[in-house]
Amino acid sequence: METNNKVLFIVSGILSISAGVIATICFLFLGKIFGYPEIIRETPQVILGKLYETRNLVPYLYYIGVGGAGICIFFLSLLLRKIFQLAGDDIWGYLGQYCGMVVGICLYAGIIRYTFLFPFLARLRAEGIYDPKTIDLVFEAFNTYVGESIAEHVQFTFMFFWLLFFSIAILKTRIINKWIAVLGVVLSIVIFYGNLELFGAPGAFLANRQGSDFVALWAVALGVNLIWARNTKPECATIRKA
Repeated sequence: METNNKVLFIVSGILSISAGVIATICFLFLGKIFGYPEIIRETPQVILGKLYETRNLVPYLYYIGVGGAGICIFFLSLLLRKIFQLAGDDIWGYLGQYCGMVVGICLYAGIIRYTFLFPFLARLRAEGIYDPKTIDLVFEAFNTYVGESIAEHVQFTFMFFWLLFFSIAILKTRIINKWIAVLGVVLSIVIFYGNLELFGAPGAFLANRQGSDFVALWAVALGVNLIWARNTKPECATIRKA
């Protein structure tokens, strides 16, 4: 029914805006309080020391900002697939759905290391309970695999495809403003290059972090367009009744 379609657009828009807003706000606070993003490439001693000093705030900023955004992206991807399917796209929205689900899971599952494990290691190191070198080794091993490999590299790989596939779906269905799709394609390229950081690409870290910030703003713009489009009928694609 038409009412159900409107609700679908509104809920999708709210999820998209929420993902972008909470990520942006929390990253701003993390930059001021924790020195993000530069600090995440510092030594374990520096990271754990700063994390211990800010243990009453930073772990929760990570959990809400990154973890919350991940949850929003997970469910947003499910609803966007439904929107594009109703508009006649059975390929790109389908692919984008699963890529977005992986992005959401990687963000949420990966960032909780900063909420639970790393504050625990920071406390052990600050209180001198164990040998600092042993703690640093545990930190580096876990952060390299769960952090840099899964939460970052794997997540950014699927974010590239998520942005690309959904942007193609937007261009195909014309459900919302085509410039959202154009920006999505551009950002997917930035994310793709930034993801080459592990392979030593120059400037990749900066591209990665700046790209992520702009993806958050893109999500807000996407959400606003989705809510706005709830009462409009696209020129070349008609929403089928649910």
